[in-house]
Amino acid sequence: MLENKVNKDSEAVSLDSLSELTGFPVELIKRELFEGQLGEKELNLEDLRAAMMSYIDKTMLDDKTTA
Repeated sequence: MLENKVNKDSEAVSLDSLSELTGFPVELIKRELFEGQLGEKELNLEDLRAAMMSYIDKTMLDDKTTA
């Protein structure tokens, strides 16, 4: 029997479920994390992690330049 090995980074994440978990509206998530360029309502974990790291880096750098 073959084992079904799923790459965890390729699992789909629904923006609606992310919105429910975080309490942020879908449109805010799209605007802040993806700068309004995400058209679909699902993305994979790898893309979500990359977008979150980019957002954190950008906001951390903004805080340092204004301080």
